[in-house]
Amino acid sequence: MLLWIGLITVLLLLLSMAGSFRNGKRYEEPVRDVEKAEPKAMAVPLNETLSDEIILSPGDKEFLTQLTGFFDQGDLEGAARLLDGYDIPWKDFPCMYDGAAMNGKITSGKGLVFVKASTVYYGNFAYGKPEGECAALQVLELEEGKRYDYSYGTWANGKMNGNGECGYNYYDGVIDDITKLNAKRGDFKDDLMQGEITYTSTNAEGGASVWQFQVADGVIIKDDRWIKDTDSSGAVIYKLMAKDDIVHAYALGENAIGEDRWKNLIIFPYV
Repeated sequence: MLLWIGLITVLLLLLSMAGSFRNGKRYEEPVRDVEKAEPKAMAVPLNETLSDEIILSPGDKEFLTQLTGFFDQGDLEGAARLLDGYDIPWKDFPCMYDGAAMNGKITSGKGLVFVKASTVYYGNFAYGKPEGECAALQVLELEEGKRYDYSYGTWANGKMNGNGECGYNYYDGVIDDITKLNAKRGDFKDDLMQGEITYTSTNAEGGASVWQFQVADGVIIKDDRWIKDTDSSGAVIYKLMAKDDIVHAYALGENAIGEDRWKNLIIFPYV
């Protein structure tokens, strides 16, 4: 009898220990799984998942490729017509296309930079500004017709510095007898023209007149070639005859001749 009681007691003790071991094992396993999962969830920092890239459709990519091609060929009118005719889907500016991707910021390198839907720069950029060879183009729709303003040449720190040209061209729908093409070529310093410049005015029939004169900080320096006169109302004007042309005269009012009107027409907005 005592032997049986002893055996039963030992069996109960062994069963109790086995149950405790199994219960402990079931309880510990989830704890180890949670500890392993935590580092995996935090493995990729949040800021590394963010991107400035703008998603482009196949049509967007074709448009950007064609626009780059027009600039490379020096075809500003072709670039203006393309820009005017394409409904740009991206709305946040500035943005830059580097030939592979569109980003919501200006990086260093060569590419297209849009500062608004109607205004684009193409060329070299450094620290978010035009640097080196660059061109700017802006399309406008005015009462007298469609026009693009342009500037191209050498830039430094986001401004034209060095030799270049700026002007405008009415390329479509001109309804009045106006100057179709206006071009100013010479040296620039911080977007203002300096020294001797060449000014060309072309009418709708293609006839061109050319003037050459001196400017300082974008203001005309009058010499003895400028003729002081009066207009039909009696107001003072200054006239300069065109180069090799005794018919066409360039005339400015007394106030206008003192304005800094000889300058880059498309100022980079992020300087």
